[in-house]
Parts: sequence; C-alpha cells; structure tokens
Amino acid sequence: MSLAIKALGYIAVLMAPALAAFEKPVQTIRLNYGQDAVTVVFRSKSSPIAKAKPLCDCTTTTQSGHTLTAHVDTSEFDQTVDKHIDVTTADGKKTKLTMHFEVPQAVVLSARSLQWQRGADPTPQVLRLTLPKGSPVQDITEASISGDDFFFSPEKGKKKREFLVTVTPKSTAKKCFNRLIISTSSADPRYARFIVYLQVR
Repeated sequence: MSLAIKALGYIAVLMAPALAAFEKPVQTIRLNYGQDAVTVVFRSKSSPIAKAKPLCDCTTTTQSGHTLTAHVDTSEFDQTVDKHIDVTTADGKKTKLTMHFEVPQAVVLSARSLQWQRGADPTPQVLRLTLPKGSPVQDITEASISGDDFFFSPEKGKKKREFLVTVTPKSTAKKCFNRLIISTSSADPRYARFIVYLQVR
C-alpha cells in the first residue's frame, strides 16, 4: 500500500465523527395487539447525555445523566418499523439510537398488491387472507373494490380462519389502478380495514 493511500485512510479516520457508547444502541421491541404506547430506555456507558433529537413525531424523550427514556406512540404502527433518535453526549460524541418495533399482524395477506402487465392475458389471481391465532380480528365481513376495472369473488378458504379473494381484470388493454378493500369485524380502526392495490401496468 502506498504512503498516499495510507495517509488518506488516516485522514478519513480523523474526520469520522466519534460515536457515543451505549449499552444497547439498537433495541428490538415486540408489541402486543392494540398496544398504543411503549417506553424504551437507553443508557450511555461513558459520558452523560447532553442532547437528544427524535426523528419521528411519534417519539418524545426525557434524559437524566447517562439515561435516555423514549416514549413512543405506537397506535399508528401497522407493520414492523424502525424509529431513530440522534443523541449527543456531553463529551461531544454522537450516535443514532434505533428502536426496532415488531408489530403482530392481525390479518396476514399473501400480497399487498396484485399486478398484471398491459396486453397480457387477464389471468385470475388469488389473494389469501389468514387470521393468526390471537388476532383481534374474528372475521372478514366484506370485500369491495374502489373502481370498476376488476371482477372479484370472495370465499372461505379450506383452512380455519382463512379467506380467499379471486381477482380478475376485466381487460388488460389499458393501464388501470383500483383498490381492493377488506373489511373486518374489529371495532379497532387499526384492524377494521385493509387495502390491497390492484394494477394493470
């Protein structure tokens, strides 16, 4: 390795920001069905915490010495998601703390969207919906489509707590975009309706 390359590497190390040391800078939180809030605690291993900036409106923080407490509104979380906090400690070191939220699915969809190519055969596609054990959703009550570009046929699946919706484009001659709306028996708005996008591209 040349002296020039070694020198560039040394300069890059000098210019890299010093990272604050935390006991668990990345934490995984498994939420329960319907959980609206959670508190997550981070602890600095060296210098006290001077400043914290949550990177989402769902998060607020309080700090005391080496401890940072994050209060997170999880009421809008409908899928697994990461949330971050930028932190600076008293010695000027910075780091990004990560909260990895695992959100249980009330309805497991085989796909979030169904697509067909323009000009291709209008082949039926089957959307499979499954209600996992412990789900707050007890039943699928209705399926509807926001437009009129597709035929659809909902039916019970062969397995318990399984539902199928067969969707077929009326034509693939031109592009179109509709929404398949799945309504459930749940009174909780988080689980009352699920959207699957239908598209001829």
